Amino acid sequence: MTKPKRLDGKKMLTPMTKRLEADMRSFCRDKGVKSQSELVRHAIAQYIYSDYSDETLKLQGLKRLQEQVAELRDMLDIAFNYMRLMHVSTLAYHPAIDPSLTDAAFRSANERHDKFFEAFQGSLKNNPPFFERLLHAYFSEAPDGQG
Repeated sequence: MTKPKRLDGKKMLTPMTKRLEADMRSFCRDKGVKSQSELVRHAIAQYIYSDYSDETLKLQGLKRLQEQVAELRDMLDIAFNYMRLMHVSTLAYHPAIDPSLTDAAFRSANERHDKFFEAFQGSLKNNPPFFERLLHAYFSEAPDGQG
Protein backbone atom coordinates (compact mmCIF):
# COMPACT_ATOMS: atom_id res chain seq x y z
CA MET A 1 0.00 0.00 0.00
CA THR A 2 1.44 3.35 -0.98
CA LYS A 3 1.15 6.38 1.19
CA PRO A 4 -1.13 9.11 -0.15
CA LYS A 5 0.62 12.15 -1.55
CA ARG A 6 -0.35 15.75 -2.05
CA LEU A 7 -1.96 16.74 -5.30
CA ASP A 8 1.37 17.98 -6.58
CA GLY A 9 2.90 14.53 -5.87
CA LYS A 10 4.84 15.47 -2.74
CA LYS A 11 4.18 14.04 0.73
CA MET A 12 2.35 16.33 3.09
CA LEU A 13 4.29 16.98 6.27
CA THR A 14 2.86 18.88 9.20
CA PRO A 15 5.22 19.44 12.12
CA MET A 16 3.76 18.91 15.61
CA THR A 17 5.06 19.89 19.01
CA LYS A 18 6.08 17.07 21.36
CA ARG A 19 3.22 17.89 23.68
CA LEU A 20 0.69 17.81 20.82
CA GLU A 21 2.07 14.46 19.62
CA ALA A 22 1.78 13.04 23.16
CA ASP A 23 -1.77 14.38 23.50
CA MET A 24 -2.70 12.89 20.12
CA ARG A 25 -1.29 9.45 21.06
CA SER A 26 -3.13 9.55 24.37
CA PHE A 27 -6.40 10.65 22.74
CA CYS A 28 -6.15 7.96 20.05
CA ARG A 29 -5.49 5.29 22.67
CA ASP A 30 -8.36 6.47 24.94
CA LYS A 31 -10.91 6.89 22.15
CA GLY A 32 -9.93 3.86 20.07
CA VAL A 33 -8.81 5.89 17.07
CA LYS A 34 -6.68 3.68 14.80
CA SER A 35 -4.00 6.19 13.90
CA GLN A 36 -2.93 9.75 14.36
CA SER A 37 -3.50 10.29 10.63
CA GLU A 38 -7.13 9.24 11.05
CA LEU A 39 -7.47 11.68 13.96
CA VAL A 40 -5.98 14.53 11.91
CA ARG A 41 -8.27 13.78 8.95
CA HIS A 42 -11.29 13.65 11.24
CA ALA A 43 -10.29 16.87 13.04
CA ILE A 44 -9.79 18.72 9.75
CA ALA A 45 -13.13 17.48 8.41
CA GLN A 46 -14.86 18.53 11.65
CA TYR A 47 -13.26 21.96 11.43
CA ILE A 48 -14.20 22.49 7.79
CA TYR A 49 -17.74 21.09 7.88
CA SER A 50 -18.81 22.21 11.37
CA ASP A 51 -20.25 25.49 10.11
CA TYR A 52 -22.42 23.66 7.60
CA SER A 53 -23.68 21.05 10.05
CA ASP A 54 -24.25 23.62 12.80
CA GLU A 55 -26.30 25.76 10.42
CA THR A 56 -28.25 22.72 9.21
CA LEU A 57 -29.05 21.72 12.80
CA LYS A 58 -30.07 25.28 13.61
CA LEU A 59 -32.38 25.44 10.59
CA GLN A 60 -33.93 22.07 11.47
CA GLY A 61 -34.42 23.26 15.05
CA LEU A 62 -36.02 26.49 13.88
CA LYS A 63 -38.34 24.62 11.53
CA ARG A 64 -39.40 22.26 14.33
CA LEU A 65 -39.91 25.24 16.64
CA GLN A 66 -42.04 27.02 14.02
CA GLU A 67 -44.18 23.91 13.62
CA GLN A 68 -44.65 23.68 17.39
CA VAL A 69 -45.57 27.36 17.63
CA ALA A 70 -48.10 26.96 14.80
CA GLU A 71 -49.59 23.93 16.56
CA LEU A 72 -49.75 25.83 19.84
CA ARG A 73 -51.47 28.76 18.11
CA ASP A 74 -54.06 26.39 16.66
CA MET A 75 -54.63 24.86 20.08
CA LEU A 76 -55.02 28.28 21.71
CA ASP A 77 -57.36 29.44 18.94
CA ILE A 78 -59.56 26.39 19.44
CA ALA A 79 -59.53 26.80 23.23
CA PHE A 80 -60.43 30.49 23.08
CA ASN A 81 -63.20 29.92 20.53
CA TYR A 82 -64.58 27.13 22.68
CA MET A 83 -64.47 29.29 25.82
CA ARG A 84 -66.19 32.16 23.99
CA LEU A 85 -69.01 29.97 22.73
CA MET A 86 -69.40 28.35 26.14
CA HIS A 87 -69.52 31.75 27.80
CA VAL A 88 -72.12 33.07 25.35
CA SER A 89 -74.16 29.89 25.75
CA THR A 90 -74.00 30.16 29.53
CA LEU A 91 -75.16 33.77 29.47
CA ALA A 92 -77.90 33.04 26.93
CA TYR A 93 -79.31 29.93 28.60
CA HIS A 94 -82.17 30.44 30.98
CA PRO A 95 -84.72 27.64 31.41
CA ALA A 96 -87.67 29.91 32.27
CA ILE A 97 -87.26 32.32 29.35
CA ASP A 98 -90.18 32.91 27.05
CA PRO A 99 -89.35 31.55 23.55
CA SER A 100 -90.29 34.90 22.04
CA LEU A 101 -87.43 36.53 23.97
CA THR A 102 -84.74 34.10 22.80
CA ASP A 103 -83.27 36.44 20.16
CA ALA A 104 -83.18 39.37 22.57
CA ALA A 105 -81.55 37.17 25.22
CA PHE A 106 -78.92 36.03 22.73
CA ARG A 107 -78.14 39.64 21.74
CA SER A 108 -77.95 40.57 25.40
CA ALA A 109 -75.62 37.64 26.07
CA ASN A 110 -73.35 38.69 23.20
CA GLU A 111 -73.23 42.28 24.50
CA ARG A 112 -72.44 41.11 28.04
CA HIS A 113 -69.83 38.74 26.70
CA ASP A 114 -68.19 41.51 24.67
CA LYS A 115 -67.98 43.68 27.82
CA PHE A 116 -66.55 40.75 29.79
CA PHE A 117 -64.02 39.95 27.06
CA GLU A 118 -62.89 43.59 26.81
CA ALA A 119 -62.27 43.59 30.56
CA PHE A 120 -60.43 40.27 30.24
CA GLN A 121 -58.23 41.66 27.45
CA GLY A 122 -57.52 44.75 29.54
CA SER A 123 -56.39 42.62 32.46
CA LEU A 124 -53.97 40.77 30.19
CA LYS A 125 -52.54 44.01 28.83
CA ASN A 126 -51.78 45.08 32.39
CA ASN A 127 -49.84 41.86 33.00
CA PRO A 128 -47.65 41.01 29.94
CA PRO A 129 -45.80 38.05 31.53
CA PHE A 130 -49.15 36.33 32.06
CA PHE A 131 -48.94 34.17 28.93
CA GLU A 132 -45.30 33.34 29.64
CA ARG A 133 -46.28 32.00 33.05
CA LEU A 134 -49.20 30.05 31.55
CA LEU A 135 -47.00 28.49 28.89
CA HIS A 136 -44.28 27.64 31.40
CA ALA A 137 -46.81 26.00 33.71
CA TYR A 138 -48.40 24.12 30.80
CA PHE A 139 -45.17 22.70 29.44
CA SER A 140 -43.53 21.95 32.79
CA GLU A 141 -46.60 20.00 33.94
CA ALA A 142 -47.31 18.23 30.63
CA PRO A 143 -48.55 14.70 31.46
CA ASP A 144 -47.04 13.13 28.31
CA GLY A 145 -43.48 13.89 29.45
CA GLN A 146 -42.81 16.53 26.79
CA GLY A 147 -42.49 19.35 29.29
